[in-house]
Amino acid sequence: MGKLFTCGPVQMYPSTATIRAKGFIHFRTTQYGDMVKDTLRRLSNLLGNHEEYATIYLASSGTGAMEATVENCMGIGDKALVVNGGGFGKRFCELLNYHNVPYDSIDLKWNEELTQEHLKPYENKGYTALFVNMHETTSGQLYNMQMLSDFCKRNNLYFIVDAISAFLADEYNMEKLGVDLTIISSQKGLCCSPGCAIVSFSKRMIDKLYSDNTLTPSKYFDFKDYLRGNIDRGQTPYTPPVLVMYEIQDMLNMIDNEGGLSGRLKIVKEKCEYFRGKVKEIGLTIPDYPLSNMITPIWFEEVSAYDVIQVLKDKYEMYVNPCGGELATKLLRVSHLGNTNLSDFDELIEKIQLSVQEIKEKQLQGVL
Repeated sequence: MGKLFTCGPVQMYPSTATIRAKGFIHFRTTQYGDMVKDTLRRLSNLLGNHEEYATIYLASSGTGAMEATVENCMGIGDKALVVNGGGFGKRFCELLNYHNVPYDSIDLKWNEELTQEHLKPYENKGYTALFVNMHETTSGQLYNMQMLSDFCKRNNLYFIVDAISAFLADEYNMEKLGVDLTIISSQKGLCCSPGCAIVSFSKRMIDKLYSDNTLTPSKYFDFKDYLRGNIDRGQTPYTPPVLVMYEIQDMLNMIDNEGGLSGRLKIVKEKCEYFRGKVKEIGLTIPDYPLSNMITPIWFEEVSAYDVIQVLKDKYEMYVNPCGGELATKLLRVSHLGNTNLSDFDELIEKIQLSVQEIKEKQLQGVL
């Protein structure tokens, strides 16, 4: 089967991977609903949100939750500001544009660090919400969330955060940062199957959902429908991702046994720092902008990063993430999430070296 060092789905833990073989009860039952309520409560605590029944789950990818957020939370009179530093920041722009929500974007080059100087032109300009991917997965940059939080407070903006790839990899607390809405999904830090997105709301955002009569949500992703008379029973308006919820429950049990949130963050950080040390030892380059513990982007000059990815996959059954566009031959990304350990990263480093060596030999032979 090979080994996944990808950003998501990630390498699942054995107990979680066997959940689907165990069977499950019908989801329209009190027993299932109680499991869901407990699971969502525990997820809310990990997110730093202690508002009761303010976290819902969707049968969707993370992008589905991103679009649902635009649909449900942006009405007539709203104007958004987007941090656009890669593919996922661009996705927020595309969704806002598709739903005819006025917006401006802070456009960053792939290796350009977001700073206070980028925010200054947008002070007191009538924006009502800031959209940001806490960790721009396409480049690996981790944004300064306290800086953005302060900006939102100064300008009285709703603070909307896609924490899909940063959750359970980096420090994050909705209440401390004043975040109004957080999106996460099942296949990254939670190390489960794809297909479940989770949205967590502040009281202020819930109040907006119920008070702003210009909001026109979709039928399937009507947040008020999920919140009103459904999530307090652990239910959803439509069929939920039942098995993924059991997987999430299993992962939360594992996280509890590791010492909770701090224990999980420590595990990811240890793998991250160990691998980055090894990358530097073999002479490869890591970009110097702020990085999430979730992934390490590696820059290649002498060989194509895309060729390295192909050799790792085809010869060694090791899977890492490519980049698109102008970065396709320059950058690859290695995840530190999932069921991997330090010896796995030793092996990956060895195979990266062998792959580079093989590609250079082919270049000399004129094969590449």
